[in-house]
Amino acid sequence: MKICALIPTFNEASHIAQVVEGARQHVESVIVIDDGSSDGTAELARNAGAFCIESPSNCGKAAALRRGFIHASAQNFTHAITLDGDGQHLPQDIPALLRVARETEAELVIGARPFDRVLMPRARYYSNTIGSRWASALVGREIKDSQSGFRLFRLETLNRIKLRSRRYEFEMEVLIKMGRAGCTIAHAPIHMVYDNGQARSKMKPVRDTVHICLWSLAFRFLGA
Repeated sequence: MKICALIPTFNEASHIAQVVEGARQHVESVIVIDDGSSDGTAELARNAGAFCIESPSNCGKAAALRRGFIHASAQNFTHAITLDGDGQHLPQDIPALLRVARETEAELVIGARPFDRVLMPRARYYSNTIGSRWASALVGREIKDSQSGFRLFRLETLNRIKLRSRRYEFEMEVLIKMGRAGCTIAHAPIHMVYDNGQARSKMKPVRDTVHICLWSLAFRFLGA
C-alpha cells in the first residue's frame, strides 16, 4: 500500500498546520487542496510539509477532493485517506483505518464516530443517525456513519466510478455508487472532537442533511 492523505480546505489557517504535521507521521505524503482560501491556509500547509493544490475560487469540497484524487493517482498512490482540515478529524486515528484496510482488504474504510445522544448537540445527533439509516437503506448494507469525511479509498476502485457532486453530498454519492458497484465497505472507530460542546464542522445539520438525502435519491434511482 502506497498511501497519501488528502485534505480539502477552505480558510482553515487556525488548524491546518497541526493536521498536516499529524498526518505526515502516518502516510507517505500529505496533499492539501486549498479551495480558494483567503487566510493563508495554503502557505501554512506548505510550511508544515504538505504538497498544495490551490484553486483561485471556492468550488466546493467534492470538487476539491476530485482534484486530489486525480493528483494522487498520477503519483501512483494506491490508497488515499481523506480528512478535514478543521481539526475535527484526529490524525492519530489514521492507523485505525489502515489496520482495518489491511485486515479486511476493503475498498472503502469509513471512520465511524461514536454517536452519543448525551454528548452530541441534538440537531447533529439526529442528522447523523437519520442520515446513516437512510444511507444503509439505499446502499443495502449497514453504514455506521454516512456523513463522516474521514475515509480510506482504494484508488484503483474509486477511479472506475463517475463522481458528479461538488459539495457535502460527496460522502453520500460515494457510498451509493460504491455500494451499487459491489465494492467492499468496512468501518474503523474514530474520535469525535468538540469545542465547547460543538463539533467542528461547516455543515448545517438540518439543512445539509435534507439536501444530501434529496441528492442521494438522484444518485440511487436516476443514475446521476
